[in-house]
Amino acid sequence: MTPLELIDALAEELEEIFREWRYKCKKGTLVPINVYKQDLPKLELDYTEDEMPVPYIIARLIRGSDTGERDSFYTVSVCLIAGVWDGDNDSQGYRDLQNIFDKIYMRFHKNPDLRGKAAYAGEWTWIAQEDNYYPYFIGACNLDFRIAAVRKEDPFT
Repeated sequence: MTPLELIDALAEELEEIFREWRYKCKKGTLVPINVYKQDLPKLELDYTEDEMPVPYIIARLIRGSDTGERDSFYTVSVCLIAGVWDGDNDSQGYRDLQNIFDKIYMRFHKNPDLRGKAAYAGEWTWIAQEDNYYPYFIGACNLDFRIAAVRKEDPFT
């Protein structure tokens, strides 16, 4: 597996996790969450309600490492950036955001296997926006996955 295959599998998994969940969009209706790889789609001024990028999760590759030791793994770090909209006066969008992170946390801490292709390494961090961007609520979480590392085929090493 490569990092690109990992991000594809993770996006599929996120779509599965959130298949039944709905979040507010700018028009105030409930819509499914959008899952994007690496970045939001190019901003268009004439999005229809069904095409609005918010609510979203972006699965972004941020770093990879392999010590090269005989029994090491290729560790790939992924940042999941989530954005929701909540225009209500009580400003509760942070709750939707935290629920998104909690669902991801529970999924991978209960079962670290990612579709038989990678393993969640177990360290979990998340952060929410510090500034007020009402009615948008944005945060991110980091996950590390281990995939098989490539090793030299030279029998003399």
